Amino acid sequence: MTQRSSLLLIIWNVVLTALVVFGLLRKPAGSSDSPATTDSLATAMPDITPVVRDTGALKEARIAYLHMDTLRRKYELIAEKNRRYNSEASRLESGLQKKQDEARQRYQELMSKDHTYSTKAEIERDEAELQGLMAQLQEMQQEGESRMARMEADMLSEISKELDDYLKEYNQSAGFDYILSIQSGGQVWVGNTGLDITDEIVNGLNARYRARKK
Repeated sequence: MTQRSSLLLIIWNVVLTALVVFGLLRKPAGSSDSPATTDSLATAMPDITPVVRDTGALKEARIAYLHMDTLRRKYELIAEKNRRYNSEASRLESGLQKKQDEARQRYQELMSKDHTYSTKAEIERDEAELQGLMAQLQEMQQEGESRMARMEADMLSEISKELDDYLKEYNQSAGFDYILSIQSGGQVWVGNTGLDITDEIVNGLNARYRARKK
């Protein structure tokens, strides 16, 4: 088969497919659909007003960007929050480890007991104690994980709010139309490093943080 024949077959298949789709979508002349159905479809699919976008204005837009990796590394509020987070995580881990050691010791004591002459009630009491120890350890672990998750969420929320509030204050005088946040491995590639305001933002954030801390 020649290349010309193959091309004609492809075009023919496309035309046939279009005709089939048109035949499925076109309403037959003798259709018995009631006007109510048409009205309900019109209600379900309201008219969409096209949005007029002034793309020409983008040519004059003032754009800047900041590196989130640098911000996370140099912003003193983040460093403080990380210290608190790690301290609390260590405290919870230490408490859990202590409880695990106590439970392990008690487990060994119960397992080493000679139950030859133990009554059924005594054996059941020891088994119940073991199950209680396991449940208590599991509860402590779950509670610790939940606490750390809440602490992390609160920390991220506070940092995000501080950054957002400062950028609004900063941009009142800077007057940028867009301030982009970029990070390593992100989707934004920067071609003009002169638009980088990271150090300016970090210094302002730290000055604000120190003033509030005093």
